[in-house]
Amino acid sequence: MPSSQPIVIFGASVRAAAFSALRAGLQPWCADLFSDADLQASCPAIRISSSAYSKGFVALAAKAPPGPWMYTGGLENYPALVERISTTRPLWGNTGASLSIARSLVTLASIFRSNGISFPMVHEFSTKLPQQGRWLVKPRRGAGGAGIHFHNSIGTRRSSNRQVYFQEYIEGVPCSAVYIGLENGAKLLGTTRQFVGETWLNAAPFHYCGSFGPLPLEPPIQREVERVGNVLAQECLLRGLFGVDFILSEGIPWPVEVNPRYPASTEILEYALGIKAMSFHRVAFDANRPELLPLANAPGSETEVPFIGKAILFAKRSLEFPKKGPWTSSVGRKPIEKMPDFADIPEPGCIIKAGAPILTFFAQSTTMNGCLDDLKERAQALDHYLWKP
Repeated sequence: MPSSQPIVIFGASVRAAAFSALRAGLQPWCADLFSDADLQASCPAIRISSSAYSKGFVALAAKAPPGPWMYTGGLENYPALVERISTTRPLWGNTGASLSIARSLVTLASIFRSNGISFPMVHEFSTKLPQQGRWLVKPRRGAGGAGIHFHNSIGTRRSSNRQVYFQEYIEGVPCSAVYIGLENGAKLLGTTRQFVGETWLNAAPFHYCGSFGPLPLEPPIQREVERVGNVLAQECLLRGLFGVDFILSEGIPWPVEVNPRYPASTEILEYALGIKAMSFHRVAFDANRPELLPLANAPGSETEVPFIGKAILFAKRSLEFPKKGPWTSSVGRKPIEKMPDFADIPEPGCIIKAGAPILTFFAQSTTMNGCLDDLKERAQALDHYLWKP
């Protein structure tokens, strides 16, 4: 199959995966909730209304060009939909059966503990929660941290026990690992540190709002993170790109959630390590796949790599996105291999509601602290530009 054949990409937001596909020589045809300006400038993109999500993808799948399809964040919560679309075109992603396992915190708890991997306690009913400790309420169909809150916290939303899980809260550093799942196990591409609920990005508590890395890990920690991926590839049959959110607490990585699809932090590792993640993703599904090439600057490599950060700015109040701004030159101006200054750029005049994501911006530095400082400075400048006194 020639590398120029289209690949159909569906999800809540697909820009990052589409750009990864372009860097791997594929031709993405996309549909998501945003159809941002930079995505439209690079490949065919259709905006799907929130009222049509997720069933609207079925009709689009019938209209899309021939070729395989894959999904990004959000659609992993709809295994039946994934199976339905996959009857009409090849799936480059995890099947409904694998999703049902990987998205069940109760099942994951059993899998990880049986393999000697630390995993927070999980309960399906609030009446069975121990008195000690702190507990998170997590939606069964959650994505990006939306809907997560502390149990019995002030202002907590009431939810049916059938709609949520109750997971033990682990104090530590929020991180994420990206893997390629293959028949013989998983290959760790790298790890990043996550931004979660950051006030300097106007993000709500627990909302994912970016990442930076690659995150250097001590050898024992890295081996444990690698083992997590291998267990998931073997027990859940995860294939292709997938991610694991984990809390690093006192030298122990605690997996807290599995993302069995293209993870948001993948592009950070691509820019930093000089890899084409979608080429590796293709290996897991293409019958005429090329050989899996060694990873340039892979984890454990002695080659120095830059620290890359991406941050998502959220709207602190409703706004009409300006016609021009510092992001204008990032729309279709740079080669796809180059890290943009801005991404996920809305169309001018688009109304963005309070609490919604506005756009993504990037920074690069030789040090982790330098990268973080650059991101915070850019966030402050954007805040001032969008909400001028």
